[in-house]
Amino acid sequence: MTQQQWGAPSGQRPYGNQPPPGWGGQGFGQPAYGFGGQSPQRQNPPGGFGGPQPGVPHYGPPTQRPRKRSPLMSLLLGLVSLSLLAIVGLVLVNALTSSSDTAYQNDNYQVPPPDSTPPEIPLPKTYGEAEDLLVNNRFYAQTAPIPVRCDNPPINVANASDSDLETHFNGQVECLMRVWDPPVTAAEFLLPRPSVTIYGEKITTKCGESGVNAFYCSADQQIYFSNLLPQAVPIVRTNKWAADVVMAHEFGHALQGRTGLLISAHALAQNAGSERESNQLIRRLETQADCFAGVYMRSVSRSLGVQQSDLRGIQDTFVAVGDDTITGEPNVEGNHGLARTREFWGTTGLGTSDIGRCNTFTAPANQVR
Repeated sequence: MTQQQWGAPSGQRPYGNQPPPGWGGQGFGQPAYGFGGQSPQRQNPPGGFGGPQPGVPHYGPPTQRPRKRSPLMSLLLGLVSLSLLAIVGLVLVNALTSSSDTAYQNDNYQVPPPDSTPPEIPLPKTYGEAEDLLVNNRFYAQTAPIPVRCDNPPINVANASDSDLETHFNGQVECLMRVWDPPVTAAEFLLPRPSVTIYGEKITTKCGESGVNAFYCSADQQIYFSNLLPQAVPIVRTNKWAADVVMAHEFGHALQGRTGLLISAHALAQNAGSERESNQLIRRLETQADCFAGVYMRSVSRSLGVQQSDLRGIQDTFVAVGDDTITGEPNVEGNHGLARTREFWGTTGLGTSDIGRCNTFTAPANQVR
């Protein structure tokens, strides 16, 4: 990765063999990454690494004034072409076979129970190794299986009990494991199964305190979902696929954690030369998780009966959680991505099983805006 690509002033980041401060220590308390609500209060682990990042709220008010900039025609054209690609992808999945003669992939996979004490996530030893993990990760060379069986139809999360939500989302994690364990294993990483915990207004985890949200906590490698999220984010209660897209996005962060992408991006963001550069790195993480969510939805679309008419609603989920949608500022300098950007990457995933297509870390800056 070149210095120009990330835009840091010369000499501000120690590359080469110099390790980031505190790497390899215990108690890594990285922040959670969610779809809505308040930003968790982050804890400082030993060594000073993984502490609070400036300007990384969860869809909260930006810390910088929005900048005026014109629409990017190339990005808009890309959205059109990718929407067509996703349509073709879902048509192929749903039209080639009937439900009675579908040959589901990885159907003999035995889903493991949730792992409450997973092994530590992979840690790069240097900033140079972190950059290499982001750009040339072995995970990018893999392909997600398709079609994959998922016997976990969507539920109405707006009026579901906590028990119903927990059953549904833990059932979805079984489907996510069936899709993602083969490519993660093929890339020579481990994928322990995270649990899903349902909570109310706030919760305190190893990542600190969080308000209404859905998030993955890298400190314990588990997923959390607030039962108030459907009220906080309207599309979650009005679109039957939205909650599953949210959970697939959070599992995408689990994939990033287990393949070294998550900690590498945050190490470089913490050491970035500017808040703008730091935000761009976090946006690359978030939009990549959107792409992973799209790949998953494509893989299970046949067994779940996702129709072509459902595609717009799935894409609208990504739009609904864009930085500009949440803040009402069309050119906000956020840390999750504008609506059109999040739709761009979610749609990319919907149209492919090639995990390398989700490599947001080599994408042009305008595609992660």
